[in-house]
Amino acid sequence: MKPAAWILITLGIVFSSSSITDEECRYDSKPPYRSFILENYSEASARHYFDTAPIDNWEGIWLMTETGERVSIERFKDVRFSEIFTHRIVKLESTVRSEIPVGTVVGYLSRGVEARTCFVWLYKRRLTGAILFKPERFSARLTPDLMGILFSGNKAKNLEDLFDPRSGFVKIYPEQLPDDTENREIRYL
Repeated sequence: MKPAAWILITLGIVFSSSSITDEECRYDSKPPYRSFILENYSEASARHYFDTAPIDNWEGIWLMTETGERVSIERFKDVRFSEIFTHRIVKLESTVRSEIPVGTVVGYLSRGVEARTCFVWLYKRRLTGAILFKPERFSARLTPDLMGILFSGNKAKNLEDLFDPRSGFVKIYPEQLPDDTENREIRYL
């Protein structure tokens, strides 16, 4: 066979295998390399969800202590994601990063090894404008009063990072009920 034929066959295999990979995306051990943007997402819709659904201790509106940004942490299900990914972190408001639109998924939570612990995946870099990429994993735990998320054992911040892994989150909505392990009881209609 001629070299030109081999090149065409090789290119055909490469292009067909890459298109299969794109259509069959599955995130088993790492979240997507680039962030998603949820259309029509707002703080009002997040508050409505938290007011009407049975939520867990990780869910709510949180303030990122380093930047003052507000994010929503909520459970999600997506067939493309492994079941280790339990929650997503969605941007609500920011005075420092206005170029990143409301509804941008800035990270994910995955199961931890102990109760009240998890791994937080944050998109720490921005390519251009609103495109976030290259998520990094950090260890995190809920504070005893369930009103904070602390990061532990994480490396120092690089200059190009969007988020400081040494900073934590403070819950601002809904308020944690005293002596309660969950914020909401299941409501039956």
